[in-house]
Amino acid sequence: MADLSQNVTLKAQSIYASMLPPGFSRAYQMYVLAQSEDISNINDKANGAGAGAADAQAQNAEQDKKIDANTKAIANFQDDYVSRTATDEQSIASGLSAAFFAVNGVQVVGAQVTGFTPATGTAFKGAFNADQAFTIGAAYSQSEIQALADALKESRQRTKALEDAMRAHGLII
Repeated sequence: MADLSQNVTLKAQSIYASMLPPGFSRAYQMYVLAQSEDISNINDKANGAGAGAADAQAQNAEQDKKIDANTKAIANFQDDYVSRTATDEQSIASGLSAAFFAVNGVQVVGAQVTGFTPATGTAFKGAFNADQAFTIGAAYSQSEIQALADALKESRQRTKALEDAMRAHGLII
């Protein structure tokens, strides 16, 4: 490919009417003389077009560098972002600082609550009948009291399991 920044050089002879053969008509002589002028104009236009094309090539090369750099920056950004609209699973490995987090406009995590003393004992994560009813007679029997005590223990263990989960997520300390 030609070096577009280099000018085209034409070596043209000057043509005068006296140099033309005597058989040319006056109109044809004028045509031939005009052609020598046109060659000079073509040379100037070719040089102008070549310079413009060279400038365009330089600008394209510079733009290619910028596009390449921006493509790499976008790729890096896409590897390290959380989307508000993505439906696939996303994770955040760094710390966050916010007053609360909401999902679909519903607050799911608020500010950390402090002041709780950790519960001790066994946590219960099994099935839990929240609607369990107890029969109590006029005189409390040992089995009735034991059923209430067992239900109370199960409720407390369930409360501890929930507390443990909240602590594990940093919601309470």
